[in-house]
Amino acid sequence: MPEMLVAHLKNNLVDLLAFDGGDFQDWNVARPQPQWPTSTSDWEKWMSRMEHFFGQQWKDQGIYHLIKLFDRPLVMDRSLLAAALCFWSSATNTMNLRFGMMTLTVLDMVALFGLSPLGVEVNAALVAPEAEGSFKAAWPTVAKLAGSKAKNMLNYSSFYSNFGVEDSADDDSIAPLGEVEHAAFLLYWLCKFMFCTQANKITLEFAHLADYLAQGERRALGPFLLGHIYRTLHDVVTDGMKPKHGGPLWAF
Repeated sequence: MPEMLVAHLKNNLVDLLAFDGGDFQDWNVARPQPQWPTSTSDWEKWMSRMEHFFGQQWKDQGIYHLIKLFDRPLVMDRSLLAAALCFWSSATNTMNLRFGMMTLTVLDMVALFGLSPLGVEVNAALVAPEAEGSFKAAWPTVAKLAGSKAKNMLNYSSFYSNFGVEDSADDDSIAPLGEVEHAAFLLYWLCKFMFCTQANKITLEFAHLADYLAQGERRALGPFLLGHIYRTLHDVVTDGMKPKHGGPLWAF
């Protein structure tokens, strides 16, 4: 690190908000982060069904392992998380320890989750073509038909019942795909498990990304997830260590 930068950061490497204004009481409740990803029976059925149709496509896209990661519960080590966050600096996006800096990198996103570090960048300008099976294209029609109930359809509990397809329990046969089922499944995964949205329900900001992935496109999800991790840690540390903020805290 350049000497001028070292001199500037020497006494400002750790966000002292964690100590001066930190309140750790929220870490003692049953679910410190309400958005923490939790598996349900509906999710397990849906994931198994979608893997039958698209397992190889997910592998080709580099998202298979991160989808399968959530087929079992992720237990929050709240003591370790809270302690690690005390060393987090939002200025450098690193844990600043006595032996030096330590942080997550794009290569960690590749090694741990199998996400691609390369490919088309995911950003706010990403607009998927309205191809067959597009959730973003179908949603206005669905919302219009649902009327005042449309917002409730975006709750995790009702999203599966509206867009998932139940296989037959009698003869173990697999039902045909729903019109937008794959894109809806990926949107559910992105919101509930990967990015843990602040609203704790489906948000349409990830609909274009879900459509791209459903169409078999490969996107640079490694840097995109890493950016969300950094943002989440910033939000928690600068808000008195409150873990209520949505975001992929699980990845940290």
